[in-house]
Amino acid sequence: QKIKVNTIFEIIEKAIAEEKKARNFYSKMASQMGDKGASLKLEIMAATEQKHHDFLTSWYIELCGHEPQILESGGAEIVKIRMPGKEARFEDIIGIIVEAEKHAYTFYKEAASKATEPEHKKVFEMLATMEQSHVEQFKGEYQYASEKVIRFADEDIPWMMEL
Repeated sequence: QKIKVNTIFEIIEKAIAEEKKARNFYSKMASQMGDKGASLKLEIMAATEQKHHDFLTSWYIELCGHEPQILESGGAEIVKIRMPGKEARFEDIIGIIVEAEKHAYTFYKEAASKATEPEHKKVFEMLATMEQSHVEQFKGEYQYASEKVIRFADEDIPWMMEL
């Protein structure tokens, strides 16, 4: 998917809108999780996306000298987030997250390739790396959530513990 923008400012504006959309998705999913652990993981991701949003907004202000004008519904078409069905399990939501984070990674990698200033390129590459780490983290979460076994560290296995 190609970025349809011409300036660094347009790229950052789109990125801000995308980070806000991701934050809202994670917050909404966290509020609907019955499992406290799953809810906490999603709240942490919402906070992470908020940090990305705040960083990008500050960077935009530094470059432009004014707040970005981001429309609530506009400019957020880079990452398509499928909404889970009413009977979605945590694994289903994780699958959606992995897909969305992959799109975000691609967006930032492409933004880095379009950047003409080395410092802009560096920022987009850093964001791409963060998004890729989210992909890897949630792939692991998916594998763990979809397994129907309990994992113990050796020292936690009851028959391995010293009496």
